[in-house]
Amino acid sequence: MNFFERIYGVFFQPKETMADIVRKKPVWQGVLVLILVGLLSSLLAFKLGPFGQVSLTEPGLPHTPGFNHFNNLFFVFIVFASIFINPILYFVNAAIYHFIAEVLGGEMYWKEENEEREEVILGTGRGLYSAVCFSVLPSIFSALISPIITKVSGAGGIIISIIVSIGVFVWVAILNIIAIKENYKLSTGNATLVFFLPAIVVIVIGIIVILILGSAFLGIFSDIMRGMPPMQ
Repeated sequence: MNFFERIYGVFFQPKETMADIVRKKPVWQGVLVLILVGLLSSLLAFKLGPFGQVSLTEPGLPHTPGFNHFNNLFFVFIVFASIFINPILYFVNAAIYHFIAEVLGGEMYWKEENEEREEVILGTGRGLYSAVCFSVLPSIFSALISPIITKVSGAGGIIISIIVSIGVFVWVAILNIIAIKENYKLSTGNATLVFFLPAIVVIVIGIIVILILGSAFLGIFSDIMRGMPPMQ
């Protein structure tokens, strides 16, 4: 597959395309997809989201040089993040998946022969990173539908936004799970666990931290209340 065939395949032949990506490992193509999707999504969100709407369309809201300067800085930041920060974050994400897949018994650096009788190495972090980058392609729908969402006011806009967000997340998750399964010879259940385990760990740690902080705050509050003189 070439670059454009992979883009088409992510939408219409996901299993075959993810299998091809983890085998061919087109890292730079994946990074390019990640940057382009990030730029398009961020720029549309900037133009159609609160910052763009406030600075361009809302009468009576601040149009001061300071506000416009902040707007420009925010624009520069989202471009910088899309080009430099996103690829690094997805690299870290792929590295975490790679480690979890190994812990769960995934095949690391296993070999197979392709149709041309050439030896192909799978179970690599490089192949997974390429697939993870390509898996962001469905996010483009969130960016393209955002102009419609911004025109729908009230509960309707919120409902549409939630439905689109959930749909895109499920689509991206399925693509990642297919890539993990193909790359490491894992079952669907284990591949799904690899994908969701980092989020589960973060949620559990967050809950523990909240409980600890809450208990400490209640203890301090109780001490303060006991130290206060009784009300007359």
